[in-house]
Amino acid sequence: MRVGRTLPPAAVPISFREILSGLADLASGMKAVASFETELREYYEVSHVSLVNSGRTALTVILTALKELHPEREEVVIPAYTCYSVPAAVTRAGLKVLPCDIDPATLDYDWEKLEGALDSGRVLCAVSAHLFGFPADVDRLKELASPRGIFVVEDAAQAMGGEVGGRKIGTLGDIALFSLGRGKAFSTVSGGIILTGDTTLGDAVTRAVRGLPREGWGDFLLAFCYALALSLLVRPGLFWLPKALPFLRLGETRFDPRFSMKRLGAFQAGLARGWQERLARLRETRLRKAVFLEKAGVKATARSKGAIPNLIRFPVLVDEAKRRRLIEMSEEEGLGVALVYPDAVTGIAELRGTLLGGPAPQAEQVAKRLVSLPLHPYVTEKDLRRIADLLNSGAGEGGN
Repeated sequence: MRVGRTLPPAAVPISFREILSGLADLASGMKAVASFETELREYYEVSHVSLVNSGRTALTVILTALKELHPEREEVVIPAYTCYSVPAAVTRAGLKVLPCDIDPATLDYDWEKLEGALDSGRVLCAVSAHLFGFPADVDRLKELASPRGIFVVEDAAQAMGGEVGGRKIGTLGDIALFSLGRGKAFSTVSGGIILTGDTTLGDAVTRAVRGLPREGWGDFLLAFCYALALSLLVRPGLFWLPKALPFLRLGETRFDPRFSMKRLGAFQAGLARGWQERLARLRETRLRKAVFLEKAGVKATARSKGAIPNLIRFPVLVDEAKRRRLIEMSEEEGLGVALVYPDAVTGIAELRGTLLGGPAPQAEQVAKRLVSLPLHPYVTEKDLRRIADLLNSGAGEGGN
């Protein structure tokens, strides 16, 4: 176990001033939430914004609203390599998970396989995931999905603040979500954002969100304590402490559809004060560090032309046989190089016997080879140089 300076794989600093802002807005009740919603509507130029307690809740609400509009359709196409929260939300909404294989070079869909997945006549929507903040090709997905009457849901949980072709991520599909959880592009400790410019979809989402309970005092106390802990313990000088406690299960990915679904609390809305400026600073910091890594010879597995991504991590494919040694060396030096999702969606044990579609060999290979590199504000140039040396040495040999 390492004791000493240790980088978290991803982090969004939360200051004591921001925590005080959250406490101040707590007294205003839902006014803080309404103000945050208004700012988001104006920034993204959409008609409808709803705020909930997590990205998982946001996706579940979206799927529930779509299901209300088209109850005869029950299948949801998702990338076969993605966050486990995505199939968990599909399951929670009472729908069927249809994973489609991906292209390892982009982490987006394998387009040839996707066409077949969309042809059953029972597909309600297809999820377009901007994994790690790299923009997915939403336009191409819409070209395939829209003629079939299939909605396109932008899973921008990891991509808030990104742009592609001069358009803001989150406005490219029929409806979108962002996550405000720890380690995302922007964080209020917990939270989820739903946005759409479609009045019918927006009204259906609004009805679904109104049916959710509001956060109580117990939820506030938990969020407040979590914010205090994050403001201290994600700092490299202290992160070794929670990392050493096995019961915290940091970095562990679990499939669990039994999550709490509530509206966003006023404390979290208060934590978002000044979010536009803070988000822009975070994006600039992460991009600068990503450019440093690329100039040092480290190539990300996914790239997008004409995009200004807001990367939360820098994904790299390495040789499967050497990945374990790379992680061990990173752990020894506290460099924050990390594994991501332990398996493809097709390998999730809890979904065996319920998944639609066939195998996803490319997604399964990505799960065995992918690592992520940290880009957050606590990462120094010295850290980046050492990470690049590690990747360019035999420990991380393999690349794309």
